[in-house]
Amino acid sequence: MTQQKRIIIYLFSILINALGNSFMVTAAIGSAPWTSASEALARISPLTVGLAIVALHVLALGSALLLGSRFSWWTILLSFSLVVLFGTAIDFFLSIHQLLYIPETLWTRLFYMAIGMPLISLGLALYLQIGFVLMPPDYLMKSLISRFKSTSIGATVSLAIPFLIASILSLVERELIGIGVGTFVFLLLNGPLIEFFQKTFPISRRVT
Repeated sequence: MTQQKRIIIYLFSILINALGNSFMVTAAIGSAPWTSASEALARISPLTVGLAIVALHVLALGSALLLGSRFSWWTILLSFSLVVLFGTAIDFFLSIHQLLYIPETLWTRLFYMAIGMPLISLGLALYLQIGFVLMPPDYLMKSLISRFKSTSIGATVSLAIPFLIASILSLVERELIGIGVGTFVFLLLNGPLIEFFQKTFPISRRVT
């Protein structure tokens, strides 16, 4: 596969991920952990969900640096640019949902969740296979895995951080924001779905 095609697929994976997150946010029955935290931050601040994602991802990158990870300025710039693209795309897709349709019944909200979750996993499956530059939470997870010397503990802690942020902000608002059934279903199914999509859409690491 040519480098140009890999870049196109890489950018496409970010947009697919953002589209999937917009469906889960619109469903309003729980989002992926970092998006849940971003929803909660957006609720108590003037930020949009997309800008809240950018803010929290910057926090994640800063945390990775504090944990001892070292990145070139070029990597930091690219990772930040990726986050801005991701956050902007989520805000764009959310505005489209607002214009077209917002599900109100439980069944339509579950349907939106069922659309959004596989889209996120597909985006992640493609993104992880290309792996040019990672999103800040992924760098944080790698830092935590290195710190704890355990993949399971590091991965769990990295997901617990946004969940804790969303929980604290929900307590402030006295309402669950971004956390719901969808959050726990996502945590349960995201890994198997990523594995399924990676097997279904394998991407060669060899550049032609």
